[in-house]
Amino acid sequence: MPDLYFYEPPPEKRIGGLDAAIQEMRRALEKLGWTVKTNAPPPLAESKPVVHFHGLWQFAHNRLSRLCATRGVPCVVSPHGMLEPWAWNHKGWKKRPYFAFVEKGHLSRVSALLATSEGEAAQLRRFFPGQRIEILPLGLTGDARPGYENARAALGWRADERVLLFLSRIHPKKGLEMLLEALATGRQPAETRLVVVGDGEADYLRRLRAHAAKDGLPRIDWIGPVWGEERWKYFQGADLFCLPSHSENFGLAVLEACQVGTPVLTTNTTPWAALPRGFIASPTVAGIREALDRFFAKDRAAPGERETLAAWAWREYHWDALARRYATFYESLR
Repeated sequence: MPDLYFYEPPPEKRIGGLDAAIQEMRRALEKLGWTVKTNAPPPLAESKPVVHFHGLWQFAHNRLSRLCATRGVPCVVSPHGMLEPWAWNHKGWKKRPYFAFVEKGHLSRVSALLATSEGEAAQLRRFFPGQRIEILPLGLTGDARPGYENARAALGWRADERVLLFLSRIHPKKGLEMLLEALATGRQPAETRLVVVGDGEADYLRRLRAHAAKDGLPRIDWIGPVWGEERWKYFQGADLFCLPSHSENFGLAVLEACQVGTPVLTTNTTPWAALPRGFIASPTVAGIREALDRFFAKDRAAPGERETLAAWAWREYHWDALARRYATFYESLR
């Protein structure tokens, strides 16, 4: 098998879900016998390598893809949602000129673009109608299984509490502000707790905390960033995972919640509209409030329902199957 070269953004640009996804992808491909090199010196064509760029807006990637083109080395780019409508419009004054003068040339010269969902592929076709665009989802990011009771005991969450979890990078795209407003203007049981796990820009966090001080909101625990294995107990112990994003190309945290059997509230601007036991909302305060009402009107998920949801995630998104699909795709580029 040829060598595979991964070129990734700097660590601060891939914290959390993206970093976990790339690490699992690498491990799964190595199990199949591939040699995966990360941010290594540019490869020579004689070794018949394949180059995979993860993410956009990295000037070094543009320089590398130009060099690979001169050496006849096939390249693929995973934008990882960075051209989705919301992301494209956010700070568009800065992105549009850079895209026109740098990024468009980089993406046009590679062998293929790799989307993680049909929605992302459709958006990429608008930018690059003649480009080869393939769809391959991301997969599971660890070995965690359902563990509701043990996780709640470890976290000190009482049995009578309805615990809502937001675990993500705290960014305007992720919709936490809408979730807070939906809770403030809706009705929920007295024993409701919102747990916020993640970090973001200091000014934005200060605004969110000030917003959270208003009347009508349940108890809110601001935990800060928790990545790695420690994050799983939050997913396992929550009654509802909330990712009310304006836009997601994939939404890996949704899959992580499903992996341990936790029901999910997310929006119809993510690829998870047909999610089992999903509470799907429009990306508006009213839509999220209505989805929360549906959640609170139901009994909490029974152990058997959690096991069923987890079994679905493990069956559909295990890397043992996905890695073979990625390997076939890489081979097709050579």
